[in-house]
Amino acid sequence: MVFDFGTANENQKKAIQTTEGPVLIIAGPGTGKTFTLVKRAVYLITQKKVRPENIMIATFTEKAAKEIITRISNELLKLNINININELYIGTLHSICLRLLKENLEYTRLRKNYRLLDDFEQKYLIFQNIWRFNSIQNIELLYGQTNSSWMRAQTLTYYINAITEELVSIDRLKQHSSLEIRTLGEVIETYNSILEEENTLDYSSIQVLAYNLLISNPEIREKLQEEIKYIMIDEYQDTNYVQEQLVFLIGDKHKNICVVGDDDQGLYRFRGATIRNILEFPNKFPYCERITLFENYRSEKDIVNFYNEWMTTTHGNGFDFEWDKFRFDKNIKPVKENLIEGTPTVIKIGAENNWKENVLDFIHRLKNSGNLTDYNQIAFLFRSVKHDRVKELADFLEQNEIPVYSPRSDLFFEREEIRFALAALLLCFPEYI
Repeated sequence: MVFDFGTANENQKKAIQTTEGPVLIIAGPGTGKTFTLVKRAVYLITQKKVRPENIMIATFTEKAAKEIITRISNELLKLNINININELYIGTLHSICLRLLKENLEYTRLRKNYRLLDDFEQKYLIFQNIWRFNSIQNIELLYGQTNSSWMRAQTLTYYINAITEELVSIDRLKQHSSLEIRTLGEVIETYNSILEEENTLDYSSIQVLAYNLLISNPEIREKLQEEIKYIMIDEYQDTNYVQEQLVFLIGDKHKNICVVGDDDQGLYRFRGATIRNILEFPNKFPYCERITLFENYRSEKDIVNFYNEWMTTTHGNGFDFEWDKFRFDKNIKPVKENLIEGTPTVIKIGAENNWKENVLDFIHRLKNSGNLTDYNQIAFLFRSVKHDRVKELADFLEQNEIPVYSPRSDLFFEREEIRFALAALLLCFPEYI
């Protein structure tokens, strides 16, 4: 059967067909990354006759995983191929690790009916047990100046998550020459004891437990390594150390590891991600195929050209950085021409005291001139949706019959459902008023 590449360009076709050995796909913005991943999975199933259970696809979000599953299913449906896609190992690396833990629960510290903590629950668990951390010798070295138990819990949460995802041995921490690091080792040891006592795990420890499960149990590791013949990792620029080690461990036998990402779009360093993973990926193997997707199907020519110029000439405004030493060289090509003639324009529309009225007047002028056919063609960008001006402008425009959609802009305690919940709690516990 001849494979249908659809609208794939030459580099996308190469990425789809290059299935053996390590592959790095550098996918610039708007270059059809998801399309390529979907076609690559379909190619493996239809042309290479790979069974779904032999394929692992890790995405950054569950939403992205669901989209890929749907698109693969639709592609196979068009070909009248009946395969159970649910057998794919697909999801975030966290969800894939959680699946692995559930299937091998008896080999972990977890017991039945364990509980997975979200970010707030993790902090609250530490807060509830702050007395145990307070008893650790020299703990004030980590706390700093704060006496607030909640702020101390937040500080400990940050340290615990950062160290946990780096796979640092507690024994090494406790034997370190630095007093602060030895104290941190005591903190993590205490925290792990609490997790075990409470039969819980947090977001960071999911991957560490899965990694330790595979390291400590050769029979489980070898079975998984045999089963997973092809690995695809999306958004590889936003992976951290433990995720990198998991990928290499699972793919160690067949080494058909394909990572997809863009070193220019690394956003999650504050959560422990490191751009080094994608930059150094080719150096981890004797040979690695590198493919660049550079045709942008999303943005207009001016936007793409600005992006290319910005990424190569970042001088000015006190900022001077040699990007070429810390990025893969690439030049994104726009497929679209500009839909509107002319260049983007910056207009200062008014003084501080009547800025809302000037915004309204500007919108009316756009509408009356015919440049604006629907109010949803306008987007307002603020540093934060919590900014006072967001609600101020939204209320003003709606008072003047211009509807506004501003998700998550309401203050938490001003949301109706939160006010109702607080009212009910105060009614039940009036002694706390």
